[in-house]
Amino acid sequence: MNPLSLKVLKNLNVLYIEDDPLVAKQTIGLLEHYFCNVLHSDNAEDALKIFNTEHVHILITDIELPGISGLELCEEIRKFNYHIPIFITSIHNDKEMLMKAIKLNLVNYLVKPVSTTSITKTLIESLEHLNREGEFLVRLNNSVDYHPLSNELVVEGKTISLSLSEVKLLDLLIINKNKVVYKSTIEHALNPDETISDSAFRNILYRMRKKIGKDSIISVSRVGLKLLLK
Repeated sequence: MNPLSLKVLKNLNVLYIEDDPLVAKQTIGLLEHYFCNVLHSDNAEDALKIFNTEHVHILITDIELPGISGLELCEEIRKFNYHIPIFITSIHNDKEMLMKAIKLNLVNYLVKPVSTTSITKTLIESLEHLNREGEFLVRLNNSVDYHPLSNELVVEGKTISLSLSEVKLLDLLIINKNKVVYKSTIEHALNPDETISDSAFRNILYRMRKKIGKDSIISVSRVGLKLLLK
């Protein structure tokens, strides 16, 4: 993938977490050159709330944050999303920190001060990561394709938009394709702060099945859901 592919970023949202105002201002200026939308937080707690309410395609975080660290934030996100490209910035370059970061399936670990060239190179690597994970197109069945970057389905040539809840459900099922996903895991992904009523859960599932086909999502009695993909 060549640097021209960076044009794809204009369709994506990035979440950037940095508590140093000067560093944040400089980096946000660079990211706004590439991305459709730059979401910023100066702490992990608020960043997690943003992540749970917005469709984030790439995440960049500093390790040293007030309260929850950047690594702890990444560990929490990886519990329900193992594929989003994440890269970390830090003033540290010690082996223990690097070993912890490796386990989180990171795109890169950049030591501060971070150059424009390093960020640009890592953004290209992030796009390659998205491409490998099938994030540009997922074939759900013979008549339905899913485009995760635009949150849209293409059903027999017709484009259909998805709600945020539908996107969260479908993304989670795709990550765990052909595996049973526990109902409690789904509920947490849909709304980590409040319990979802059974009627609301059934409504989201009904809408999703209506759009992609009722036989694509299997209900496992009293356990959870399974998305059947070849």
